[in-house]
Amino acid sequence: MRILFLSHRIPYPPNKGDKIRSFNILKHLAERHEIHLATLIDDPVDLQYIESLSGMVKSIHYDIIQPSRKKALSAFALLRNNPISVAYFFSGKLLSEIESLIHKTAFDVIFCSSSPMAEYLFRSKDSQPPSLPASQPPSFPASQLPGIPASRPLFIMDLIDVDSQKWRDYAIRSSFPMRWIYQKEAACLAGYESKIAAFFDTILLVSELEKKILRDSVPNGNVVAMPNGVDSDYFSPEFKSDFKKDGPVLTFTGVMDYWPNVEGVKWFVENVFPIARKSIPDLKLYIVGSRPNATVQALKSHAGVEITGYVDDVRHYLAAADVCVVPLRIARGIQNKVLEAFAMGMAVVCTSQAIQGINAEIGEDVLVSEDEADFSGSIVSLVNDRVLREKFGLNARGCVEKDYSWKKNLSLLDRMIEEGPGYRNKAAVELHHIPEQNYVEEKLN
Repeated sequence: MRILFLSHRIPYPPNKGDKIRSFNILKHLAERHEIHLATLIDDPVDLQYIESLSGMVKSIHYDIIQPSRKKALSAFALLRNNPISVAYFFSGKLLSEIESLIHKTAFDVIFCSSSPMAEYLFRSKDSQPPSLPASQPPSFPASQLPGIPASRPLFIMDLIDVDSQKWRDYAIRSSFPMRWIYQKEAACLAGYESKIAAFFDTILLVSELEKKILRDSVPNGNVVAMPNGVDSDYFSPEFKSDFKKDGPVLTFTGVMDYWPNVEGVKWFVENVFPIARKSIPDLKLYIVGSRPNATVQALKSHAGVEITGYVDDVRHYLAAADVCVVPLRIARGIQNKVLEAFAMGMAVVCTSQAIQGINAEIGEDVLVSEDEADFSGSIVSLVNDRVLREKFGLNARGCVEKDYSWKKNLSLLDRMIEEGPGYRNKAAVELHHIPEQNYVEEKLN
């Protein structure tokens, strides 16, 4: 089949949350279908990866956006009650290329990765359903409009997480004026998510919890939970690290200018780590990830804290760790950093927010702690007990092998695409005539 794949960031390299998911979906689909990729580049360094993707897809279409200019334009969008993220990732040049592609190519599926890419379809005259003005999307999924031809592409939106809820979470932990900005963006995105639910045949989310959150606000959308996976051959307990350490080590991984990571690791370093070091004076914490901002860099002043910045292979730091810590207090969806540590067979201590989307048994696969004393106590127990660490690591690896195979989880997407219009029509009927039953769960499980 021919698939148009729209991604708000170039889906390579798979080194952060949204890119890990979009790359693995793209790779999976490219093994079976003809893919045309349209994407944006917001970091000039990523231009080098166009060639890496060219062998996977039929064609690549992209535009480079300037973050400084886009931030200014996004501020105006907010004043007009439009989502910041939509304005940030919109390009007139890319819209023209997408419209040309849709006009010339009979696509079977149009797949959007992340909500800002819906704007390209909302603005494209060639993607509108018959008799539907572009400015007035329907109040129910477009698949149910009378006269929709069977040849119309299947529209799939991968929201990943419910971003409106994420911005609400940001607002709770912020003060004026950022609280007002975050609340405003949350409200704008909630309206935009409703518009997406009315337009797309299917909406994908990363977990059952995210699905429930969206269904509570958009009950008429056809919403499906499709969990992430992890490459358990690449992230393996068999990996041999050349990391040289001279004492017990904790590791945290993540992009270090992303606010939830920054806020979580700052709380950990200032409130948890010093307590643990009272029991284990030579304990070290490695904060591993690209683009550490000024707040993160300042944490180097704390005894035992090391900031690595970008590393070529995060596995060296995972394998060297006695314990992996994920102290996120703001988190949505599934944390890939947890899955990667699990796959490496590492003992993990995290907050309930960091584990909420993952099918893991607390106390058997992972230790979950909320306050400073409990978190540090869990770390000390694991660092001082090798047998206990190995037990948690073995159980964590088993959790990944059972539930987090990309091939297994993406088979749901395969079946949606294979059924095409038949899937769309049956889903619409079930959605409206059996309100308490989700067609996709009934049919595909």
